[in-house]
Amino acid sequence: MLYLTISVLCCTLAADAHETYVRPISGWANLGDAAFLPLGSGHSTASTELPEGIVNVMVIGPSGDLILDDQGAIDGFWNVYSFGVEETGLYVVDIYHTEGAWTHFITNPPTEGFWEHRYVEEIDFNSLNTTGWAVDWYVERSYLKNCFAKAFIVAPDADFSIASQPIGQDLEIVPLDNITTVGDGDFQFQVFYMNEPFSGIDVWAVRVGNDSNVEGVTDEDGKVTLNLTDSSELSEWVVRTDTKMDPRIVEAADLPRGEASTEKSYVGPVYRSTLTLRSDYIMED
Repeated sequence: MLYLTISVLCCTLAADAHETYVRPISGWANLGDAAFLPLGSGHSTASTELPEGIVNVMVIGPSGDLILDDQGAIDGFWNVYSFGVEETGLYVVDIYHTEGAWTHFITNPPTEGFWEHRYVEEIDFNSLNTTGWAVDWYVERSYLKNCFAKAFIVAPDADFSIASQPIGQDLEIVPLDNITTVGDGDFQFQVFYMNEPFSGIDVWAVRVGNDSNVEGVTDEDGKVTLNLTDSSELSEWVVRTDTKMDPRIVEAADLPRGEASTEKSYVGPVYRSTLTLRSDYIMED
């Protein structure tokens, strides 16, 4: 059944990718079950790129103990992690993934360029081969990519209020409504950056199955309400947010550029976060 499910997850591959997310095989589990956690990367809800770099997969048990702490390299369209459900209650899946740094050169403005898999401080600009580059080439941006992902597994007698408590991810999406109501209509979230509510950031939910988007922007308290109405037997959503080139986090810098360019370069970390919610947190009799 596990391998059949992974095959279904992989069958709708799209063209590009950038975020990291976890899509549990099931939202609920009985005592003694093994919970499976496929980890993917993409813009859609299928894993569409081969993620690389380092990943840390943690699972926080109902009593607050660390049930799983797996660190190491990542590769492949779906990396599957698992843990044994040995305690009643709600489990929180907490994931951090980084590919390292990326720098985007615009060699022939306005758009033609390439990505360098290094941070700007690691690049020797004097050794660059700029043959064919326009005289107004420049570095558009350079950043360390930080991806966070979160999901829930529910065993009997769960305290669902635990899901509405932040766990301390650098950029985190927190569901404020009861997660068992996913698919019933409006659902409120709160976004935190470095443990503080983060205003004015885009949040969008992607419904698994047709990849339709529902979008909103957080208010001054970091809150946003999205309509997650879905009449499907199983409603599954991947909720996303991304700091992009937010001036509160990155800064404009004067980097080496073509003699005719006056462009600033944006340098600093980028944070991306996803939250996966499902409608099967209540176990069937």
